[in-house]
Amino acid sequence: FRRSNAVVRPQNNKISDVVNTDQEEENNHQWDRPIEFVLSLISNSVGLGNVWRFPYLAAQSGGGAFLIPYFTLYFLIGAPLYYLELALGQFTSRGPASAFVLAKGWQGVGFAMIINSILGTLYYNVIIAWALFYFVLSFRKRLLWADCGYWWNTLGCFVPGSPKQTSGVNITALNCTTALSSNFTDSGCQENNSTSEKQVTATEEFFYRLLLNKSSSFDDFGVPGTYIRLLLNKSSSFDDFGVPGTYMSVLLLASWLLICVCIIRGVQSSGKVAYFTAIFPYIVLLVLIIFTATLDGAREGILFYVVPRWKLIGSFKIWQAAASQVFFSLSISFGSLIAYSAASDFHNKFFQQMCIVVSCDCFTGVFAGFAVFATIGFLAKSLNESVETYATASGPGLAFITYPAALAKMPASPFFSIIFFLMLLALGLGSQFASTDVPVTALMEFFPSYAKRRSLLVVITCSVFYLASLPFACPGGIYLFELFQEYTANISLVFIGFFEVISIAYIYGFNRFMNDVEMMLGKRAAQYYLFVTWCITAPILTLVITVSNLLNTAPLKLDAAGGFPAYEFPQWSTTLGWVIFVICIIPIPLVFLINYIREYKRIAKEETGYDFSKKPLFLAALESNNLPAEFWGPRKRIHQIDTYAHLATRTTKKNVLSPQQLPEYTPRVEETTYIDAGILNPTFNPDSTMNNDDNELSNQQF
Repeated sequence: FRRSNAVVRPQNNKISDVVNTDQEEENNHQWDRPIEFVLSLISNSVGLGNVWRFPYLAAQSGGGAFLIPYFTLYFLIGAPLYYLELALGQFTSRGPASAFVLAKGWQGVGFAMIINSILGTLYYNVIIAWALFYFVLSFRKRLLWADCGYWWNTLGCFVPGSPKQTSGVNITALNCTTALSSNFTDSGCQENNSTSEKQVTATEEFFYRLLLNKSSSFDDFGVPGTYIRLLLNKSSSFDDFGVPGTYMSVLLLASWLLICVCIIRGVQSSGKVAYFTAIFPYIVLLVLIIFTATLDGAREGILFYVVPRWKLIGSFKIWQAAASQVFFSLSISFGSLIAYSAASDFHNKFFQQMCIVVSCDCFTGVFAGFAVFATIGFLAKSLNESVETYATASGPGLAFITYPAALAKMPASPFFSIIFFLMLLALGLGSQFASTDVPVTALMEFFPSYAKRRSLLVVITCSVFYLASLPFACPGGIYLFELFQEYTANISLVFIGFFEVISIAYIYGFNRFMNDVEMMLGKRAAQYYLFVTWCITAPILTLVITVSNLLNTAPLKLDAAGGFPAYEFPQWSTTLGWVIFVICIIPIPLVFLINYIREYKRIAKEETGYDFSKKPLFLAALESNNLPAEFWGPRKRIHQIDTYAHLATRTTKKNVLSPQQLPEYTPRVEETTYIDAGILNPTFNPDSTMNNDDNELSNQQF
């Protein structure tokens, strides 16, 4: 009876007492409206990666030369993998931890996504803390980064667009050869009144010296009318890591509290916040672009941004940077897309939504770039430098230097500063909601008994993440930040993306997966485009980019910026970076190997008379390792039909019912003929033979 082609429909009868509804299904979180899902996707993808990271990478990669590989990889890798993750999450209604059981040995891809998401979340929240710092200090009549003369400023501080002058304080610089004593002469100190120090903008010194607490190891002494700067020729480095600073520690705590409050109820709460986080940034960016276009030197900056330098197009470094930005911006390989789409309706038209979100994401990065490069042109002209020199020397804090510099020149600058950094907070939090939700969803899947206590899991997760992110609050935290950015949001994303597309397009099968898509959408949407990209371009390009990145790896370097000299990371930091990378991707081979050994032992135990001449045992175990798990398919019972009708007989507590435990019942069958003693009986009514007391067929009735 179960082998027939009948469509099994779940019934509200006593059989549900034996085959219980999954606890996962009962505790499932659903989007209230499809528009909230779309806005949350936009808020997730259109984040700080567009406003902060995209301009920074474009500046580092030759401006217009970066746009060509960026758009190319967006079309050949970004959009197809975005489609893939949305489809996988919506079909299974599961997070990345269990969605990849479509091939038992490849579940490690989902685990790698979770680890990558956790590590990325730790360092990403640092940027939100930076934005929060600027936001709080914007509530002043005069912005602190608009002028020199504060205790963190140096001799070289100046305000762009104003007459070039150093800070207005009386500074005597001392060169010392020995340790300090109360008598400066005894310490070998000599006055140095030289003003030849390289000039640095007020916004740069505010960012590097006040916020990051980065220093050249000098101390200030309160001699009346004089600030004494000791030039000891010792630069801040990764080795001088220090302890967490007060500013950053408090800011990180406030950031994690915001995230905890906004996601504590799941998509019901974060979906409402998305109305603001998805729409508000575009209004602010438009105002900022219009104003920065009027600055002196904006034209040169924009030309550097839009005009490609063709000699750089063939550089692997630019293609690697473009690939990492596509993955980072769209949140591919983080697992957040799978977690979000898992809360969608099974028949949600995600293809159209994917087109909208991907277009918005691509447009926003390019759109924000105009404001950044217009300001870069203005700052470069103020410093009498070329746009290329200033842009390539900029570090990850580029957006926190150029944007504040532009805001300081605007009329009613405190008001626009409040609005702008509120926008940055909205962008950062929108992405962070999804990333933080990934480990929470994973915990709910691993521990179903805690599914109804989501609030507790969210509080615990955010608390642990705050403690783990405290090293970024140290003076040397910026170096750790660079290390995480390189090894968790760059190489590992592309590496995971390669195995993600291989496991679905080749291991599970392209045609099979498109059949699953057809179950949801009623059609195989964009199958020709997806066949070319999933089966050809995406695997080849991700593999080439990953291998070239691994072969060309070198110690990280920071160019001279903010008055600080160029810095090359110590050799041990490269080893630490590769350890971080291995942690991100180790679940893929580890889970495959563990499950392969398990399958090998299982086959050897069950098949006592196994014929090795037909297929060696190790090949049989490999083949079994690539098959879907027994519970693969839609999680919700109402969608377990056709190919997945057998899942209706499963329970949550046990993977599968044994033959002795299977209830003797007849599911409702529509438009099916039955054979009774060799005679076709199309009028047979299964309901008429059902026992009303126990809903079971008696032996005589059967």
